[in-house]
Amino acid sequence: MRVLKSLLAPALLAVLLGGCGGSTRVEPYAPNRIVAFGDELSLIGTNGSKYSVNALKADAVSLDCATYPVWPQVVADGYGMVFSECNPTAVASPAGVMKASVGATVADVVAAVSAFQASSTFTPQTLVTVMAGQHDILNAYKAYDAGTLSRALALSQVSAAGKALGALVNNVANQGSGGRVLYSTPPNLGYSPFAAAELVRTSDADRVTLLKELTLAFTAALRLEVINDGRYAALITADELTISMSDPTKMVSYALTNIVDQVCTVALPNCTTATMAAGAAGVGTAYLWADAQHPGVSFQSRVGLAALNRARNNPF
Repeated sequence: MRVLKSLLAPALLAVLLGGCGGSTRVEPYAPNRIVAFGDELSLIGTNGSKYSVNALKADAVSLDCATYPVWPQVVADGYGMVFSECNPTAVASPAGVMKASVGATVADVVAAVSAFQASSTFTPQTLVTVMAGQHDILNAYKAYDAGTLSRALALSQVSAAGKALGALVNNVANQGSGGRVLYSTPPNLGYSPFAAAELVRTSDADRVTLLKELTLAFTAALRLEVINDGRYAALITADELTISMSDPTKMVSYALTNIVDQVCTVALPNCTTATMAAGAAGVGTAYLWADAQHPGVSFQSRVGLAALNRARNNPF
């Protein structure tokens, strides 16, 4: 798989890797299966499409699903595994299982895990990836905007969702008897083009602040709920990565040229390297955001590489 080749500096790893402790590993962790849960930020469609920028093959028509991978793909590739949704070399019986879905909330992810467990079992050799919360945050924000939730209730609602996701991570790990979990916080939507558009629409800078606060409330509850044992679960702080990548003084270090605008001119997942904004030169890697709410290629690669680093270095 042609994953972006950028190396993660120690400072970047400190941003991305959460505080899950652990001891020195005795032998390398060797999973025999990877299962991806979450919303569309973890999804590979049945045609290989992603909710980011999709690369094209030489014919400029067919999708090249192995290029510009989503973060679970980066992790899978690091262990020589693929998902059936993107299996360009026709690997027999792919070890990757895709259970992410478009628009999934934490409740949807909990239901997806329950359905999976009804017919399969998580073992210590099952590597599970989880990223959710973006839609819980958006739903709470929209309810606040509509006047059906107060600010306090919106914050309480996302906190409950974060706690539920933390409980799910604990359930999957099952004190070491279940899978090994790489769980990521969602991107911080307070730095997104969506937040900027809301500021313009409402003429209220507090809307940006609220999106940041909702993200923080969710992630704080998630981190507090997960049992802090690096033998079973490892955290990737994608919300903090969003903040770091949104810093104009760090654009060069992240190889970004635009941290404000979306690069895609068509709706996801139909965005390809042929549907880039003017000035993007047909490549989406230099823009932080694919569309108003979804981070793009560079974000996905960095989250994936950080998660892979966690799996390789935590005492799973």
